[in-house]
Amino acid sequence: MNRFSASLDETAPAYARNGTVRERMGADVPTVVPHGHWQTKEGRWVAIACTSDKIFARLAEAMGRPELTAADRYATTAQRIAARSEVNGTVADWAATMTMEELGAACDAAEVPWGPINSIADIFADLHISARGNLLRILDERAGELVLPAPVPTLSATPATLRHAGRARGADTNAVLGEWLGLAMSDIEMLRGSGAV
Repeated sequence: MNRFSASLDETAPAYARNGTVRERMGADVPTVVPHGHWQTKEGRWVAIACTSDKIFARLAEAMGRPELTAADRYATTAQRIAARSEVNGTVADWAATMTMEELGAACDAAEVPWGPINSIADIFADLHISARGNLLRILDERAGELVLPAPVPTLSATPATLRHAGRARGADTNAVLGEWLGLAMSDIEMLRGSGAV
């Protein structure tokens, strides 16, 4: 987490109010459970996000475990946070019995937010990503054909353009020193001759 993204979630208010210093939690989040990543029986990974008691109740039904929402079990967010490892373990055990497609169908039917965690191979094979043009094929003068992530978001009125994949070292020295800093070409050549650039 960089110094700016830390201000976009509850980290700053939690510290200011309670002195809470959030530590690393992997894929978990501090305020809700279950909310993380689980492996399916074929070894693929999925994300499931239960951000409310109602969503957890729907997940418990989908798992065939409605008793998990009993008042003395995991009915509330506070109860689930207190029993984070047990709740996550229950979801992990369930996910491990299903393929990603089966798990996705169960979550969709129960209206539980979920999604696949794609490998790069999955991304290249994804028809939606292809249709959106999220992978950009370019011809680089030094490296040949490259596939790069396309600029996001895609804007219709002001579409982004890729000028290059990265310039060779020194390719823009004259422009920076001459056009931006106003040095004469003779000064630039003197800097080159001295090894400064």
